[in-house]
Amino acid sequence: MGESPVQRDQEIAAVTHALDIGYRLLDTAESYGDGGAERIIGSALKAFGAARRSELFIVSKVMPNNATRNGISRACEASIQRMGCDYLDLYLLHWPAAGGPGRFTETLTGFGDLRRRGLIRHFGVSNFYEDDLRPWLKTEQRLGLSAATQCNQVTYSAEARGIEYGLLAWQRVHGIKTMAYSPLGRGSMTQHPLLAQLGRERGVSAAQIALAWCVREPDVVATPKSTNLLRLEQNLRAADLRLSPGELKQIDQAFPLRFRWVRQNSLLRQTRSAVRQLLRRRK
Repeated sequence: MGESPVQRDQEIAAVTHALDIGYRLLDTAESYGDGGAERIIGSALKAFGAARRSELFIVSKVMPNNATRNGISRACEASIQRMGCDYLDLYLLHWPAAGGPGRFTETLTGFGDLRRRGLIRHFGVSNFYEDDLRPWLKTEQRLGLSAATQCNQVTYSAEARGIEYGLLAWQRVHGIKTMAYSPLGRGSMTQHPLLAQLGRERGVSAAQIALAWCVREPDVVATPKSTNLLRLEQNLRAADLRLSPGELKQIDQAFPLRFRWVRQNSLLRQTRSAVRQLLRRRK
């Protein structure tokens, strides 16, 4: 949201409607529409009422190029000003920063500063893999911020199950919750024949089945985006939908985990990690 002036009123109306019907988590970032999405949320929050701020859980993200100790302070203050929300409940590093083992020191120091100032309640990361999270948590511990990282926001849906190869289990061991973005894929999940069939049997949409699958575990939350008022209502109701073992089995068969042997091979995992680090250093 926030990228097109033509859609501004529709987007404000969508966020306002979402808040009216019971949505309480809002996910955004400084990079979405170059701050435009945060301004959309800010307009909707005015109608919601400042006195009700404590009812909400607002998440935003800082880009790596702003994630120095001083830069992260300026970025956070700007996000709060655009939304007029006084503080952020959760502030995430949008992508892992490039560099060596100490590349997370300034970001985590900045997060600690913001938390002491009361500008953020919690912090976390986005788009991190295990080889990113390990040095991140080591830096967190070295700075005396142990067990502070609350969340990793990653892409996750029935058609994009990569985190099930190890990341999801690893995060659970370390007490890091998962926030799934693009839980409906690129929109293809809303038209998938099996999901549509299961939806008809339940009297719900394919999208609701896809969302129910995504949040079937209690430590995973999904953030579907829509400006369609009816779909907003359907998406919210998906949180109360519980899929049966038979339905889960059918979805698992339709969207199988592929190349398990590759992910389970430690040498291949180490090679993948080394290549990823090399590519980041070249950016």
